[in-house]
Amino acid sequence: MGVFGYSGRDELLPERPGGSSDPGELFDVTLATGTDGPWPAPLAEGPLAARLSLPGSKSLTNRELVLAALADGPSTIRRPLHSRDTTLMIEGLRSLGVGIERVPGDGSFGPDLRVTPGELLGGSIDGGLAGTVMRFLPIVAALALGPSSIDGDPYARKRPMRTTIDALRGLGVEVSDDGRGTMPFTVHGTGEVRGGELAIDASASSQFVSGLLLAAPRFVEGLTLRHTGEHLPSMPHIRMTIACLQARGVTVEEPERGSGSWRRRPFAPTT
Repeated sequence: MGVFGYSGRDELLPERPGGSSDPGELFDVTLATGTDGPWPAPLAEGPLAARLSLPGSKSLTNRELVLAALADGPSTIRRPLHSRDTTLMIEGLRSLGVGIERVPGDGSFGPDLRVTPGELLGGSIDGGLAGTVMRFLPIVAALALGPSSIDGDPYARKRPMRTTIDALRGLGVEVSDDGRGTMPFTVHGTGEVRGGELAIDASASSQFVSGLLLAAPRFVEGLTLRHTGEHLPSMPHIRMTIACLQARGVTVEEPERGSGSWRRRPFAPTT
């Protein structure tokens, strides 16, 4: 079955001509007020008319990075978001053997990304505080040959990860977590995941569903996934995941819309 948010401050700010990446210069806003009091927000004296260029989506960028890493050939991701979360995703995929380079693009907020899939090998993944990294990449690591360690910022070790760990074990993947159900843990990849039927409780986060859907096209038997909890948060993000898969030629079957069940047969995402 199934495809390929912002935690922490951005580490990469687009530079203006001349090399400055100061936020005040970037947005032409003077933040200094000359006092220690609150910043007085400007008030419009009339209707506003303007054209704005907005940066890309973190959620989309990280989904597309995973799908590009699992595709059957190189991909170019145009106008991606450059932030701490997407940088962590890039570095995590690189540690697993995926080639990712920054290439010139026509966006206003940084270069495009050229992703070249490679043989997946065990690596070391720093999830920071990025839920998409800590919940998407362990599934990708299960497809790698060799052990992969997953850890993050100190606070991230308090975030729920048991659903991901139990899901991997349910798919026949060995995971070492000393019984904590949190980071750090190690995924012992064997180069493939059998797939098949899997039931999880994703009540804590829709990212548990998306992470499985993104990697499932590479499972030997695909994946039939069923949510067993009473509620499923953030369905729009699952819809985003399915839309990303569909854009790459991967079909996700949902027997009944909103049922909490999805089916993905094995398939290589296109570039």
